[in-house]
Amino acid sequence: IEKNTQGKKTGYIFVDLKSEAEVRKALKRNKEYIGGRYIEVFRHENTPKKEVTAESNDQPWQRIKRDDEEEEDLSETGRLFIRNLPFTSTEEDLEKLFSKYGPISEIHFPIARLTKKPKGFAFITYMMPEHAVKAYAEMDGQVFQGRMLHILPSTIIKRKEDAEAEESSSYKKQKEAKDKANRASSHNWNTLFVGTNAVADAIAQKYNAPKSQVLDHDSKDSVAVRVALGETELVQEIRRFLIENGVSLDSFSQAAGERSKTVILVKNLPAGTRRAELEEVFGKHGSLGRVLLPEGGITAIVEFLEPTEAKQAFTRLAYTKFHTVPLYLEWAPMGVFSGPAPQKQTLEVPEGEGKVKLESGNDTDKPGKSSEVPAAQEEEEEEEEEEEESIPGCTLFIKNLNFATTEDTLKEIFSKVGAVKSCTISKKKDKAGALLSMGFGFVEYKKPESAQKALRRLQGCSVDGHKLEVKISERALRPTVKSSRKKQTLKKQTTSKILVRNIPFQATVREIRELFSTFGELKTVRLPKKMAGTGSHRGFGFVDFLTKQDAKKAFNALCHSTHLYGRRLVLEWADTEETVEALRRKTAEHFHDSPKKRKRSEILDEIMERLEEEEDMKDGND
Repeated sequence: IEKNTQGKKTGYIFVDLKSEAEVRKALKRNKEYIGGRYIEVFRHENTPKKEVTAESNDQPWQRIKRDDEEEEDLSETGRLFIRNLPFTSTEEDLEKLFSKYGPISEIHFPIARLTKKPKGFAFITYMMPEHAVKAYAEMDGQVFQGRMLHILPSTIIKRKEDAEAEESSSYKKQKEAKDKANRASSHNWNTLFVGTNAVADAIAQKYNAPKSQVLDHDSKDSVAVRVALGETELVQEIRRFLIENGVSLDSFSQAAGERSKTVILVKNLPAGTRRAELEEVFGKHGSLGRVLLPEGGITAIVEFLEPTEAKQAFTRLAYTKFHTVPLYLEWAPMGVFSGPAPQKQTLEVPEGEGKVKLESGNDTDKPGKSSEVPAAQEEEEEEEEEEEESIPGCTLFIKNLNFATTEDTLKEIFSKVGAVKSCTISKKKDKAGALLSMGFGFVEYKKPESAQKALRRLQGCSVDGHKLEVKISERALRPTVKSSRKKQTLKKQTTSKILVRNIPFQATVREIRELFSTFGELKTVRLPKKMAGTGSHRGFGFVDFLTKQDAKKAFNALCHSTHLYGRRLVLEWADTEETVEALRRKTAEHFHDSPKKRKRSEILDEIMERLEEEEDMKDGND
């Protein structure tokens, strides 16, 4: 009698007869009745029977992991798998429901390709694992829009590591892999980036000249300056095109602003790219809304109708080869479009002026808030946010806790080492609704030094009869690549002098003069040098025009995205009273965050703690 994995009868019976004659006799009883039930009898080929192991404790509703999957430790990863979601729910509903437990770093909300409806499950990743544990304990089994949620720690695909392949891979391949891993990092975002080769192709195509003439080294003027001026002209044309087609360029100036979930900025396109090619590449991943492609086809804006499909396209296409160059993708700022997409309307553009596709669709971007908020108020808000953020290395993960141990007891023990910011023991509801300890917890200190001290002193200490296992929560804060550059503060024009930063060291005074003299007559061009006799400048300089009008014209043209020898020039209005030493200090602060100053009392306390530890170790050895 055949049984399933739960030990229940399946309704199949296998009978092994001694002779072929008995088999034929048994087959004649096909479609007869036994005990009032209709039966079917047929010949069965001998196949190896699957062994049913009694050790399997998997329940029918539990998800069975594949061979290439492994379960993650929720207390380390902070990633949840939520299923039995209502098919009417949205990603915004899910974010609103789970964000009350802590900041969410990522939500993966799959939808069906044809119906655009949710598939009924989702993945949520928290920035701090203890928030995920809390959400798991409180939300599992709760009713959401008429359905009971079932939450599990997520599973991941096992990565097949090939050590030999990694060692033999070239630097270029390693860099490509690193770029793909950091594709969503804000430090990669240069809105109007244009490749040098694409600039040369576009200039040659625009002026009906061969590319060799554009890159001719025998001419009197510099090739680098010629390409930089060509890039400036192309960027100006792209800006005009975007403004004419309802794109708010003011949203791009807010580097730290909120990013869209449906609109992608596509950069580094080869010259002559057609709209149909972009539709073919991006259309494979979902339904497209607006596709804006200026003349020359170097930078484009692609809008998706569904956030999930946009995220899938961004993940799969970032840094992939398009023709012969990699695609540079960036999430456009929120409110990039000044209005919603027109309904079934096509905008006719004269031949050679670029094409625009406008289809019906819902624009999920809402217009950004007014930028008229005082700058001082914004700075105060940023400072408050920075103070609320947790410092890496301050959180300890404690295992092997007694189920009777309370948070007050744990905090009392760990506060002897240093100032404790928070102490939580992960709990889960039982069938009666009471909260039960899960045997592990988190202790967050105000200083990383206190966490290191607790790790040394309290490792293996006994609390309520249990020896604690203590370690630093390495993934308490997810590794996010932050830009080392501070937000540039815009100054008002007071003089005709421009401060130019990030000048390549191979650039000369003659090339800087040639670049800026295109916009008006110059008074002086100065590149301060490092040391006497070295001949190398310090990477910044001053350009002084005869009139403020010419200076403003040059500033507006070159400040957006002009590269010289591959480095983007950063322009700022100079103050007349600034000295060279002050500018060196400002340049260093602009590109590198200044280290936090420590009080003398803090340094003395740290020295005394180390001396006490050394004395304790000596006493223990004696």
